[in-house]
Amino acid sequence: MTYALNRRALLQGATITAGAAGLIRGSFAPTPARAQGALPAGTVHAFVSSGVTFHTYVSPPQAVSVTSHVIELGDQILLVDATFLPPTAAEVAQLVASTGKPIHTAYVSHEHPDHWGGVSTFEGVEFVTLPDIREGLRVEATSGEQPEPTALLNGGDLALGMTDIGGVPIEFRAYENAEAPKAIVAVLPEQRVAVVQDLVYNGIYFAPGVDRKNWIATLEALRDDPAFDTLLVGHGLPTTRGELDTAIGYLKTLDAAWEAAATPDDVVGAMKAAYPGYGGAFLLGLTAAYWDK
Repeated sequence: MTYALNRRALLQGATITAGAAGLIRGSFAPTPARAQGALPAGTVHAFVSSGVTFHTYVSPPQAVSVTSHVIELGDQILLVDATFLPPTAAEVAQLVASTGKPIHTAYVSHEHPDHWGGVSTFEGVEFVTLPDIREGLRVEATSGEQPEPTALLNGGDLALGMTDIGGVPIEFRAYENAEAPKAIVAVLPEQRVAVVQDLVYNGIYFAPGVDRKNWIATLEALRDDPAFDTLLVGHGLPTTRGELDTAIGYLKTLDAAWEAAATPDDVVGAMKAAYPGYGGAFLLGLTAAYWDK
């Protein structure tokens, strides 16, 4: 499917997401994407660093503010994740079209469906990932509950390490047993940007994760990594590396609540009390699925 871009339509019809005022103070300018059907529009947040333009699409709160990133690297695009739903994925496709540039690489960062559910909307685009991620999502992706992401299931493997797209150096890394069994992180050292996806949520309740102790250790290692200052996250607005400390604190609070709780509802109540301003309460509902007491 080819999406004919209407720039005016792309930028009309939505209010700015919660937290945008803080983003403006950090020099990121949010613009609303186009609403589709009954689902409110997401928002697009763009900034430029060392000649590279970064566009972060944030899904509406009803879709837990999940993100996709469209990164202009010279005359080509790096696309990170496909969001969850066809309407939000269509907005991302419109955003890609608005650049007038072809996709060089599109990848899915980890196995959770809110990041690959929209793959089938991007007709003609191959999505690469790591073999472990692909196999981790295969059963759910072929269950018939949503459009099958054949462009991902039949896609190639992302090569880890340093590479170059459009003259811009990028390092692709993999981290294990944190929010998901395996996750891809992209670091652009010249721009000092790291695309960390669900290793960090910004103002959104976290999924419980695979191994929170290891997740915390991973974030502590990233906190000590001097290669980046800006984080593009999996849920919520772009942010600064200071959000790593916030995420570490959140996970420690979650761990303490988990240890003290008698039921999953106790965990949910404790986290709502500790972080009353957070969005994405649906994700707290996953506590029961992870409950092992």
